[in-house]
Amino acid sequence: MQQADSGKLIRQARRAKGWTQHELGQRLGYTKTRVSRAETGAQPIRDVAVLRQLAEVLGVAPSMFGLDDRPPTVGSNLHNRNSEDPVDRRAFLGAASAFGVAAAFTRPAAADEPDPAALLERRLSTCLFVSTGTNTAPMPTADLRARLERAQAGYNACRYVWLSDELPRLISTAEASMAATPTAETAALTSTSYQLAAHALAKLLVSGLQPMAADRAVHRAQQADDPLVLAQARRVLSTAARRIGDYEQAERVGIRAIEDLPLTRQDLPATWRHAVELWCVAGYAAAIRGDRDRSVECYREAATVATQVSDHHQLQQARDYALAHQISSAYKLGDSATALEAARQVRLDALPTTERKGRYLVDLAMVWQQHGHDDRAHRALLLAEHHAPGEVHTRSSARRLISSLAASPQRGGMPELGGLARRAHVIL
Repeated sequence: MQQADSGKLIRQARRAKGWTQHELGQRLGYTKTRVSRAETGAQPIRDVAVLRQLAEVLGVAPSMFGLDDRPPTVGSNLHNRNSEDPVDRRAFLGAASAFGVAAAFTRPAAADEPDPAALLERRLSTCLFVSTGTNTAPMPTADLRARLERAQAGYNACRYVWLSDELPRLISTAEASMAATPTAETAALTSTSYQLAAHALAKLLVSGLQPMAADRAVHRAQQADDPLVLAQARRVLSTAARRIGDYEQAERVGIRAIEDLPLTRQDLPATWRHAVELWCVAGYAAAIRGDRDRSVECYREAATVATQVSDHHQLQQARDYALAHQISSAYKLGDSATALEAARQVRLDALPTTERKGRYLVDLAMVWQQHGHDDRAHRALLLAEHHAPGEVHTRSSARRLISSLAASPQRGGMPELGGLARRAHVIL
């Protein structure tokens, strides 16, 4: 499709929805100016994942943007004649080698963007190590909330290069707004801004910045006087403690967050869903320190709490989150067969965001390598890049896996690995 035609389609579909460019941008994590430039063809959208998100948001077929209407999936109905064991026959990517998954993907453009991990580290470190908000104008609460929602949408879409610029601005504006209007609502928005920064920093190899962002998130959450915001902040603090190797502290912080949640309020299914996620975080911390029994106990608690989620959509989200966490925990425990069994139960299309899809597929690639199938790990990474290129190009564990696969005896069967490494800024 010509660039002008693509822009014209975006404009026509947006107008059919009755949306302004600003409203469409909010749904994509884009600014109004970026949407305008896409519609005029001055700066066309080429990111495959964003194009698919755009097609879904606008309610048009992906083929209108030159994509397959049915992207490559890894459904369990595929048949693999070369599986060696029952887990392989059932597992998610069992048939990848049967039809050449790599050849079916729409490749992202060659890497011409800066290293997103380096940008996130440099710009967020500057933001966190200097006084924020002192030279920034405050913003009305409604505008600050809208800006935070755009940043969250950008994170969900794995737009980490854009976030490396937007997150420091958001934090600085939030702190300036907090200084000008120190209300509980402003404190909650500031806490959530730091939480989003901590989530982004979790993608990187560096560990010192994430605890700093998490600590500030908890501090502002305590001023917000909102149990759910405080629980969310403690969740990122738990993750930060785990990242620096303090696994017992990570579990303690997570359990305390659960205890402080108002779990008697049956009319708030989101509260119960967050409790499920906190139990999973505790279970993962236990798995990393090698305590299999405690990890299983935490996931059992998560399953019990999930039965209290009355909203069907949030119940499914909680269950998918728990399954994805069990993949990671089983991997950390060295149990790739259990990890693959959990992966088989996750429906890729049901995962709510690009980030969740990318994170799941990168985890699955790591499991396949642990299971002794470097070729399938390679294909899983290509599938992850197809759905969420930003995740693969930024996340440290994806980069380490690419480097590891370069030394694999099966390297000859991975002709796409060199290009993947270049796009992910990995030197082989």
